[in-house]
Amino acid sequence: MKRYIEFSFYLPFFDLIDDTDGVFSLEDLMRQLNIRFNIMELYNQYLSYGEGVSRVGKGDVFVFFTKYDKNIFILIDLFNDFTDQHNMVKLGVRCEINHDKRIRDIFNNIHLRAEIKSKINESDDDLLKLDINSEDYPKEIPYGDHIYIKNIYYNTI
Repeated sequence: MKRYIEFSFYLPFFDLIDDTDGVFSLEDLMRQLNIRFNIMELYNQYLSYGEGVSRVGKGDVFVFFTKYDKNIFILIDLFNDFTDQHNMVKLGVRCEINHDKRIRDIFNNIHLRAEIKSKINESDDDLLKLDINSEDYPKEIPYGDHIYIKNIYYNTI
């Protein structure tokens, strides 16, 4: 039997970090997983890539692990795709299956509040874990005549 489950979806960055109606689900998610990072630093990092056309092809992946198990983490992929018009980022969570009820509720709440979003992907196939392999980074992303670079950072904010 699998021990971990993963959830992910895309949503606008500002919907992820926005505190609406006193409900700050990202902080609740961090608390439930015993993961800490500075949301304002994440916000500043996101803004450092620029705005509008100058932001296209920029952005990195940030992974935040729990202290007790490197298989439990929150992933936030800030890369701005070339066709993105809504500041979409990827939010991913990996947690133990026996603790997924509360995580699933929080994740669904974040999904529900997002104005624009993809469907939630749920898997026990270690897709997110495979995606954060440091040997695969930096990733080169060709587009037109340019090659863009996406880096990955672990517990850096």
